[in-house]
Amino acid sequence: MKKSHVILLLLIALLLFFIANTLHQAGVFREIHPHIEGEAIRTYDNIPGPEDIDIDRTNGLLFISSTDRRDRGQNPSDGIYLLDLSTADIPILLQHDFSGEFHPHGISVVHQDSSTFLFVVNHNAEGDFIESFEYREDQLHHIRSYKDEIDMCCPNDVVGISKETFYVTNDHGNRSGFGRTMEEYLRLAKSNFIYYNGTSFREAYSGLKMANGIQLSNDGTRLYVTHTLGQELLTFERNKTDETLRLMSRTPLHSGVDNIDVDESGNLWIGSHPKLFDFVSHAGDPTALSPSQVFKLSPLKDDDEFVVEEVLLDDGTIISGSSVAVRYGNELYVGCVFESKIVRIQLN
Repeated sequence: MKKSHVILLLLIALLLFFIANTLHQAGVFREIHPHIEGEAIRTYDNIPGPEDIDIDRTNGLLFISSTDRRDRGQNPSDGIYLLDLSTADIPILLQHDFSGEFHPHGISVVHQDSSTFLFVVNHNAEGDFIESFEYREDQLHHIRSYKDEIDMCCPNDVVGISKETFYVTNDHGNRSGFGRTMEEYLRLAKSNFIYYNGTSFREAYSGLKMANGIQLSNDGTRLYVTHTLGQELLTFERNKTDETLRLMSRTPLHSGVDNIDVDESGNLWIGSHPKLFDFVSHAGDPTALSPSQVFKLSPLKDDDEFVVEEVLLDDGTIISGSSVAVRYGNELYVGCVFESKIVRIQLN
């Protein structure tokens, strides 16, 4: 056999291996056997695209980030919704004094100086921003818009450190649509997360495959980050004095992990997409179901290793495209990217 033929066969074999591996990583061959460690007891269906949820545990309030992604940012119902967990009645759209277009993505609640502040990722026609608000008297009062053309390429999620400092994940490294598509299908490690110190942005960590959710441990000594195409959780030791980070562990979850919640006991709850191509189909077609998954990660003694439990696996019937799960007491609130739906689950 000619050398050129051998090289061609090797290239074909490598291509076939890459395609098969990509399909495997995307969950194409995975069978979904639905189960739930509890019972779905209520569905809230008045909130378009509740992709992220954060909780004020002190006052029992859920802040819900809502954007109708299929309406391309034209829905006047986009905004931040509030669900009072003392009644768990109906989420209400919070009034605000922000003057620009407001289409929220990631969200983070911060308590400081006896006040409640929110950081919100905002995508609008003028670009990508982090908006900060103070929540008082059942309204959002806008404080400031943050933008950085160099470091903040494509923000996804945010976690507040103080009312003026925060971390942000960039889910891509490329700004162009073609570049982002190449990152996704070739699973290139081009994304990162950045830190704002009150004055300027700087890169905190790079080499991620679609950086997504970001959250702090209750004592602030750990920073947790998911990357969707890396299909794992990264745990960092955080120096609270100078904001230096040390990677402690990588926890593989073999699913398209999304947002992170940390409950009062320090357990992590992660919404996830077990079949990524189904999620892509669901994005373009509301009738195409996308399976949903929720993990509970219980830290072991050093907080860098976890006991992993699958709390929910659904074929998309209960909820499609789950992106976040927040625990409050013995209940779990699961949000999603595209549907107008939050599911309330009574845990076993």
